Amino acid sequence: MSSQIMHMNTEEENGYSDLNHLPQHPARHYMSLNINRGHSLPFAVWWPAIFTLFALCLALTVGMIVLGLGGSKVTEGHNENLQGLKERLCLTGDTNSKTGRSACSLCPVNWKWVGGDTCFYFSEKEATWQESEDFCFSQNATLLTLKRKSKLISISQISQKHSYWIGLSYGVDGWTWVDDTKLSTKRMDWIDLTSEQNCAYLFYRKSRVYSENCFKKYPWICEKAAVQLM
Repeated sequence: MSSQIMHMNTEEENGYSDLNHLPQHPARHYMSLNINRGHSLPFAVWWPAIFTLFALCLALTVGMIVLGLGGSKVTEGHNENLQGLKERLCLTGDTNSKTGRSACSLCPVNWKWVGGDTCFYFSEKEATWQESEDFCFSQNATLLTLKRKSKLISISQISQKHSYWIGLSYGVDGWTWVDDTKLSTKRMDWIDLTSEQNCAYLFYRKSRVYSENCFKKYPWICEKAAVQLM
């Protein structure tokens, strides 16, 4: 019995020894070394990822450059088109008093421009003073005001041979312009009014302002601010 036990112990020892000397798989051994010793993976493993990131960065850089060049060309083209449009449409010959540069004034179709920042409409039809005022209001404009003689001279140069209603009338507060300012009490040699006739008109032959019955029918002159482009 003792010999059998000894024989079994010998076999167990031999089996344990054999297990300790079994060959380990190279790959498992390699990975074990990497994990236990803290070694990084070889460069060949990282190379595809590095190359991909580099290619993406290069593509993004090139794309940004192309977009930048394209955007600058679009801006230049837009500026050239705008400049051409201004040259074709703008009413030139005037200067902006604030900047000292040439101003670009735009007036609606059938409106006239004589410099400055105002557009003028000379009607071909005739109407009462109130009807004339209503028309100007519908055009976001007012009947003409003539507070300065220089403006009277400019208007007289482009007006047709007609008498025109202007924006001056007589009411409870006396003679008042359509912008609610009172007629100046200072003597103006181009205005000759009477309280018996309550609406004013411009008489083309003498370039003077006279009063007339408000129900009489005349052509009229509207004015409004011109659109300014820099």
